Amino acid sequence: MEQQVQPEAALCSASIGALLWHDGCWWWSDAATPALKAWRGKGPPENSRLPEHLAAFAFCRSGKLLLGLDKWLYLAERTPPGALKLARRLPLAVAAVDPAEARTRISDGCADRHGNFVLGTGNLNPDSPPIGSFYQYSQRFGLRRLALPTVAAAHGIGFSPDGGTLYFAGGDGRELLETTYDPARAEVGRINRFASLGAARIGGLTLDAAANVWIALREEGRRGRLAQFAADGTLLRELPLPASQPSRPAFGGAHLEHLAAGALDGGLHTMEIAGVQGLAPSLFDDAAD
Repeated sequence: MEQQVQPEAALCSASIGALLWHDGCWWWSDAATPALKAWRGKGPPENSRLPEHLAAFAFCRSGKLLLGLDKWLYLAERTPPGALKLARRLPLAVAAVDPAEARTRISDGCADRHGNFVLGTGNLNPDSPPIGSFYQYSQRFGLRRLALPTVAAAHGIGFSPDGGTLYFAGGDGRELLETTYDPARAEVGRINRFASLGAARIGGLTLDAAANVWIALREEGRRGRLAQFAADGTLLRELPLPASQPSRPAFGGAHLEHLAAGALDGGLHTMEIAGVQGLAPSLFDDAAD
């Protein structure tokens, strides 16, 4: 019989959006206020206030951070280098995202396996027709649009361990799609359905070292849960979560042995699953050519 895995009690009560493990620390975007927070597991989190809502972020190879705030990508520094807080000065704006479209803002994003940042936008008015789009950002080429279908809000962006497959939530977030991905050309191939999720919507996803896909699921009237899918789309298991609005999960710990899920309605929940190890988060290549 498969061992039942239960998440630990919430390690903190924060409202968590995007979540990453870096430098022995959990980092997340605050879903309630425009801020980036960092936490080593004891005491209160460190708090870096931001001028706008933080939807997605990645650490850079230089030690800086790439931030997706509303309609812009910014580069921010930590002061001193390696600290758990951002510098007090405003981050440097590097790219406007869909600036001519006032009805959207950045809703998700992560670094791919090749040093680029892939992001998507979402409708500000959820009742409007889907107009969210997907982009790749790099220091060399800037912002390039990916030929993916429009969505109400981009969620579930992730990459296979070899970087050749791009995952993303389609349509209204009730199915996960996959496509081949060429990072050098910012091109995608044929789009296939990876998994249908019924009444549940995707809150975010991550992958483990064995190429399994872990999806945070939200469903009206039910508690949230994490679903593990094999690389061929087979559902392997579902794990319950105490929160109803889980966001992007992430692996962390000294050996990436802990799977954590944050939640918009509060809490950071972790679990250790025998035989499962995560992938280190990819870094954005911010070196100038």
